[in-house]
Amino acid sequence: MNEYIESNKKNWNERVGIHKKSKFYDVEGFLKGKSSLDRLELEELEDVKGKKLLHLQCHFGMSTLSLARLGAEVTGADFSDKAIELANELAQKAGLDAKFVCSNVLELDKNLEGKFDIVFASYGVFCWIPDLNRWFEIASHFLKPGGKLVILDGHPFNDLFEYDEEKKELEMIGPYFNDGPHRYEEDYTYTDGEEKMNNTTQYEWAHPVSDFIMAAVDNGLRITSFKEYPLMSWNRYPDMVKNDDGYWILEGKDLPLTFSMKCVKE
Repeated sequence: MNEYIESNKKNWNERVGIHKKSKFYDVEGFLKGKSSLDRLELEELEDVKGKKLLHLQCHFGMSTLSLARLGAEVTGADFSDKAIELANELAQKAGLDAKFVCSNVLELDKNLEGKFDIVFASYGVFCWIPDLNRWFEIASHFLKPGGKLVILDGHPFNDLFEYDEEKKELEMIGPYFNDGPHRYEEDYTYTDGEEKMNNTTQYEWAHPVSDFIMAAVDNGLRITSFKEYPLMSWNRYPDMVKNDDGYWILEGKDLPLTFSMKCVKE
């Protein structure tokens, strides 16, 4: 397992420099006051002012710092040391108070103390997690009694499909319950730019919806909301189009592309 995690860490460490320069992340815009949070994230989180908030797998912290601008007392955690270095740099440049911790999320209880009102994670999170039950155990561990877990991500249904370049259409590859690890070789990251990566190997895991539900239940979390959306905040498939709200959709295909889930610690 360490081999998979270390390979992913090298991959993400290299992504940091590319992402910092990308239009996708728009670091310059963020430093001028632009929020990196979208409407769904803000709606699910609700009012964060005055709340202690832990952001899991925060990358280089722009969403974490956007929450600090809304008045939250924020801590961000990520396994990429390069990402955490940049997060601290951005916090200083933006004049925002935040704490960042470099740690594998599944071992975060060894590297961070404290309890939080909100634990949050969104977009591109769970495909990197080999043990979903352990992830929810960590989330529950850091929540105060009555505290809230808020997650958003690509819907597990997406793992059934990939885009066939020859046919120019989505093709079902399945199976839904195949949990991985799946090895991928990607020369480019998902942002704009033509910079090739050297650390191209990455490992991912698929998790069906039932695993999210049972992981929450098994770790003392009461599910208060589970929603599915026929849209995404990023352009996953080549034939997606952007709607008037700025989300990406598959026209003529009524498929679940994103989900959100909220839980309360009993």
